[in-house]
Amino acid sequence: MSDAKNEALDADAWGKEMEAEEHLGTWDGFVAATKWGTIAVVAILVLMGIFLV
Repeated sequence: MSDAKNEALDADAWGKEMEAEEHLGTWDGFVAATKWGTIAVVAILVLMGIFLV
């Protein structure tokens, strides 16, 4: 997996105006927010199912 990350940070693969580390950090944040958001929605639905049915 570290090879894929090193390959993603390769300067030749990115345009001059793009910063690879910043882009990957943003992507990691998006993935984390999506994961925790999904977990929160599932928890809310389970609680609704328990207390409202």
